[in-house]
Amino acid sequence: MNYLNSIYRTFFISLSLLFVINACTELEENPGAVQLAPGTLTSVETLEALITGMYRTVQNEARWSNFFIAGYSGDDITTFSGGNKVGFREADWRAQTPASDRLVRAYRGAYNMIAIANTAINAKEAIEGDREIIDRLIGETHFMRAFAYLHLTRTYGEVPVQLNVNDPQILRKASFQELYELIEADLLEAERLLPDVYPGIQATGIRPSKGAAKAFLARLYMHWAGFPLNESDKYGLAATKSKEVIDGGFGYDLSPSLRSMWTVGNRFAHSEGVFTMVFCDEVCGTGNRTTGRLGLPLEAKGWSETFGEIAFFEDMEAAAMAEGTTTRFEDTYVLEVLPRGDEPNGAEWRNFDIEPHPILRKVVGGDMSEVSVVNSTNNAINRYFMRYADVLLTYAEASGRSGNSSTEAWEALNKVRRRAAGLDPNIAAPSIDITSGDLAELAFTERKWELAGEFERWHDLVRTNRVVEAFANRSPDEAVDVVNSKTPETSGKYLYFSPIPQAELDNSPQLND
Repeated sequence: MNYLNSIYRTFFISLSLLFVINACTELEENPGAVQLAPGTLTSVETLEALITGMYRTVQNEARWSNFFIAGYSGDDITTFSGGNKVGFREADWRAQTPASDRLVRAYRGAYNMIAIANTAINAKEAIEGDREIIDRLIGETHFMRAFAYLHLTRTYGEVPVQLNVNDPQILRKASFQELYELIEADLLEAERLLPDVYPGIQATGIRPSKGAAKAFLARLYMHWAGFPLNESDKYGLAATKSKEVIDGGFGYDLSPSLRSMWTVGNRFAHSEGVFTMVFCDEVCGTGNRTTGRLGLPLEAKGWSETFGEIAFFEDMEAAAMAEGTTTRFEDTYVLEVLPRGDEPNGAEWRNFDIEPHPILRKVVGGDMSEVSVVNSTNNAINRYFMRYADVLLTYAEASGRSGNSSTEAWEALNKVRRRAAGLDPNIAAPSIDITSGDLAELAFTERKWELAGEFERWHDLVRTNRVVEAFANRSPDEAVDVVNSKTPETSGKYLYFSPIPQAELDNSPQLND
């Protein structure tokens, strides 16, 4: 408990935090507005309180599945065929309209983060105090503004940009080029200002470092190189930035166990988090509401919100058996028998009567004996916005796509493969290692398996323009489709990106397509 308290003591700095939270609870027509009296932000203490409010905003938004609504479109994730999951189903089928349910949180939540970041960035010249601390905190605001805009554009495509507090100008949609340039500029500034290792934090990723800024630059360049702009020269930049993370001494490393990262007991016993949101159901009262019962079916007393898709499960199982990477497969899915009603012997997922879906261990919890997690809808499992495995695979894929399939790039791929086989990632394994072939495609496929169930697969499908191809592989037994006599759309204006929510269009009609 002392360690958790040391992490979260910053969440309770002072009552001055209240003006931040209260100011950012609603997003009307102006996503940059925040009510802070002019001249208030002049001290390090006030800036720290503002940054605290920024992270509490991230925590409050990312604790809900709605924040990751786009991820339900990936071929790795699906939802329940009935109940109140219609918003997730429409994302699953790419059948969204501006009036669709569950579209608002990702939009308003990201702009709330941006509003707080803008407040700090706009006032930075007036802040007095220790310059090193001020630079670090301002670096965090640039990082978080970039994070929020990247989340927005990956979810909704072209969205408004607001960089000044209480700017009266009428909002307009920015182009992908404008958005990417803004995100790049913020991440480069964060890279300049942030320390190599964040002081006073005992686990990597809990607060962003210079390495996190570089890693997110690599993610940005992967999207820039792919659909819709297709500026392929950016693959070289993605490879360069991810290699700088690998070589930079930022403290990242692969966890010996993938499964333990999704437990409460071992969530800090590794250095794989590049940017991580830590939840604290007991310490601060803000737990993760995307995990535990959210991934269990009704018959196992679950809330039936986030499941695996059948075809993806079967393909991963076959690949794991063929390649000897069954450890990762078993760390990704719950294959044990689960309780079902009054039957003490329970059932494997295929034998549930109401909804046969693969059960994602990354959602339910890595350790089924942690009943405080598995049987909860509010727990302390971490949310990994980026893991070091992602960086390694980005380096491998970007190197291949930029025509530089180096020995180091193959080694980055093989480190992930070794861990997937339950082996030491840093020791060569001839039976697992790959040293020839199409490095880019091999790394892309490895990302498919490694990041399954983490709401990232959809964005990989979009940037490589493989959405329709993935939908064609959908299982004919997929209950969400069968029960509703519906299958995913393969065309239409919202195939790749979700619409801006109707409530925001009502406030700003000029944002209508």
